[in-house]
Amino acid sequence: MSDVKSPAQGKLVRKVVIPALAGGAVGFGTAWGVGELIDGGFASGLTLSAEIALVAGALYLVMALGVLIGALRPGFGARYLNVEDADELRETRAMLVNSCIAMALWGGGLAALALAAPGPLAASTALAAGLAGFALGAVFAWRSWQASDELMTSVTREANSLTALLAFALLGGWGALAHAGYLPAPAPLDLLTTFFALGLVATFVVVGRRGMMRLD
Repeated sequence: MSDVKSPAQGKLVRKVVIPALAGGAVGFGTAWGVGELIDGGFASGLTLSAEIALVAGALYLVMALGVLIGALRPGFGARYLNVEDADELRETRAMLVNSCIAMALWGGGLAALALAAPGPLAASTALAAGLAGFALGAVFAWRSWQASDELMTSVTREANSLTALLAFALLGGWGALAHAGYLPAPAPLDLLTTFFALGLVATFVVVGRRGMMRLD
């Protein structure tokens, strides 16, 4: 049996396996870093819901930074982002940059709310920062939408619809089970974190279903 990998196997490793492992490492590193900050006293006293929300917000920030670097440096970004080549990044730069800014603002808004008292931020400060992040993020998300081509516009619509369906199923089921006494009721922050997480899940599902996970 030959030990030489076929071209298809090489593409699979380069475009799927390595990015997946790198993404897992980044996610683990982000969660570990947030945990170290909490253990170090920066955000002591947070509830479990707040800790999870803080990790989710940090992940949004890290992902936004990673894609933003790739969009601004297409030659480098084409090596690890799910694109055909550097030219594709140049063509979609406006959409990607605005989308990254939106993600960073949303992640920062969620993190700010997670740090509300008994965390290090006063409740009023955390609320103002959170609402500002969500509102400004929506502005840049709209700008990204306007800069999108027909395909990406359709992907966004499908991802938003799937997010709503998943949220209805998960949060609705959770609420029903909590009402019946089988589960603890979700904390308010759990609702926000769930929407953030499901938005990412829905996007990956739609991208995969449309065959946009490139292996070439």
